[in-house]
Amino acid sequence: MLSLILTCFESTLSEAKRREGVVRSLASLVPCVVEGIVADAALIGPQGADLESVADEAGCALIETTDAARGLGAALARARCPHVLLLSAGYAVHAGFSDAARDLLAFGGLAQARVLRLEPNSVLTRLAPGLARPVGVLATKQALLSARSASPGAIARQLRAAEFFTMARRAV
Repeated sequence: MLSLILTCFESTLSEAKRREGVVRSLASLVPCVVEGIVADAALIGPQGADLESVADEAGCALIETTDAARGLGAALARARCPHVLLLSAGYAVHAGFSDAARDLLAFGGLAQARVLRLEPNSVLTRLAPGLARPVGVLATKQALLSARSASPGAIARQLRAAEFFTMARRAV
């Protein structure tokens, strides 16, 4: 099982789109909750982002902070599972995510962190999908605690994350 940590510090999301991005990201993971892949969830967001009602409705813990890395540390302390999906708000996982995550966990694939990338959206990323923007990371709590960032891209580089089997799409 995975603990979900959704970071709401995405710089491309305006204040008006932040709530919608959080809701759409969480909605894409509902099948994972139903199938028992995601056990618990936490939202990390800036103070005053008006995410209390979304967190309450979704049954998520809410951590408001000015420092995303500090918020990630607090969320990791609350995470119930040893494996974590760190996802940026505004991105949604594809339908095959739950099957790929289940297989990865069942066969011990999180000995090395995995990066979840944005689906190809240009000629360059279609030719070289590894150049697509990292929007999520699957890793152990210990590995994420050793990273000194809350950015999926920075964490993926620090942990030398391998590619994950599926990609994510922009939700807003």
